[in-house]
Amino acid sequence: MYKVMLVDDDYPTIEFLSETINWEQLGLELVSTHENGLQAFHYAKEEMPDILITDIGMPKMDGIELTKALKKKKSNIQVAIISCHNEFSYAQQAIKLDVKDYILKESLNPEDLEEILIACKRRLDNDTSKVVEVKQLRHKIKMNYDMENQKHLRQFVQDSSNKLLDILDQSMPYIPAYFFINDYYQVKKNFISDDTLQFAIYNIMREIIDEKEMDKVFCIHYEQNKGFLFYPDYLTIKYDIFAELRDLLKELQQSLNHYLNIQVSFLIGNKSDLSLLKSEILSLINSEKQIFFTDNNSIATLEKTAPTYHGQEIFNYYQDVTNELKKAMFQRNLLSFKENLTKWIGFCISKQYEPKVVKEWFLRMILDVNMRLRTIPYFQSNYHAESIQEEVFLLDTIYELHGWFNHYAEKCLKETTQQLKNNYHKDVVQACYYVADNIQKKLSLDDVAEYLYLNASYFSRLFKKEMDITFVEYVKQRKVERAKELLELTSDSVGQICEQLGYDNQSYFIKIFKKQAGCTPLEYRGRKWNGANAK
Repeated sequence: MYKVMLVDDDYPTIEFLSETINWEQLGLELVSTHENGLQAFHYAKEEMPDILITDIGMPKMDGIELTKALKKKKSNIQVAIISCHNEFSYAQQAIKLDVKDYILKESLNPEDLEEILIACKRRLDNDTSKVVEVKQLRHKIKMNYDMENQKHLRQFVQDSSNKLLDILDQSMPYIPAYFFINDYYQVKKNFISDDTLQFAIYNIMREIIDEKEMDKVFCIHYEQNKGFLFYPDYLTIKYDIFAELRDLLKELQQSLNHYLNIQVSFLIGNKSDLSLLKSEILSLINSEKQIFFTDNNSIATLEKTAPTYHGQEIFNYYQDVTNELKKAMFQRNLLSFKENLTKWIGFCISKQYEPKVVKEWFLRMILDVNMRLRTIPYFQSNYHAESIQEEVFLLDTIYELHGWFNHYAEKCLKETTQQLKNNYHKDVVQACYYVADNIQKKLSLDDVAEYLYLNASYFSRLFKKEMDITFVEYVKQRKVERAKELLELTSDSVGQICEQLGYDNQSYFIKIFKKQAGCTPLEYRGRKWNGANAK
């Protein structure tokens, strides 16, 4: 909706026009009225109108002076002059200012003014369309330019073309800085497409670089969430070139965070002549381990390649970590989950294990926890193995992995809480929690009813109605599910597992297990350890 300013030292005229014109119906908003030009000018500094309707002869600043002043600030402002017969010389000056509409005060008619306002609005619409077309054209040109540079960079890395060097200044060395968008799996959800995200990032970077008149600095997208910034060394001893580069990178980080709400990390390479630039680019691309242990929104310097240390022994801790995290989830203790996760993330950082090994370790753990959650009626997870693998694959750093796992736990617990509130009676929910917390004990219906301060018969009927299964059968199901975990993840004997689940009679436990799982505990373990699925 276009904004209109009305200026006339004759208050009755202002009142008449304000009340008789249906501004909203015309798609306009009367934002202010003023009795002299100077007052109107000061107001326009804060809120510039799109359309100005002004008298000519006014004290302090006349209509011609006001029009000149506002057109300097907004060249396409539409102006309609209200004048008397004896002000014809002023009208001529208005024509020179490209004022297209002129109204005689003696014959002022609201219908005539409405026609003028409609014409002003039409001209503004046409101007807006032209601006949009120009912006769209510039957008396409910029995108094509970025895509062309991206192609040159990839071909340069693949040793199939040296056209990238034609873009750079041949007379000086460059410092390459490798950058990557943090939490890319989450960031990309906020944009229509990857192309839109990439263009938004490069547009902001380019604007900052252009403002600093750094015409020899180039930022080029490489793949997915990664790209390069090439910073020239002007071969002068007056400046610390790396300090200058870091200042620029910090400013880029701040702007991207402010305008797009995203964080970007940079890894700075060594200064290289163009003949050695490809080698330095490859060193940055292959620095997966350093990147993996680089914190979000940081600026680091490329380190020399450390000896490869795979760290397969991390899997010796798998059972302990998984049990800790699953227990916290089953008990709905988010604080305990986060504390344990932080502890093991810190352990991996201290050991500097290989990224692929750490990601495999955590991915197996996540899938294991997710699978177990999906087997519990009151604890459903909407995460599927395929989406989990896809998102974890996009994580570049251990800190992103940490954040992802925390977010996963929070979302699972939140979804479950809502589901329980919607679908189950609060006493049934509390009973399920109690079973999860005390799965290692003998659990009777009377004990749980007493814990809930309920009559045993009432609780039995309520549980069966809500869960469509008796409480005794529910406990058996949960104990069998826990037995499956212990059979898969430990080497404990069937007798030991039987005791851990509160059973005195091993034969009875085996009978229950076979009824629930379709096979004996030993058969189940054999199938899992041999890679086959249990029934």
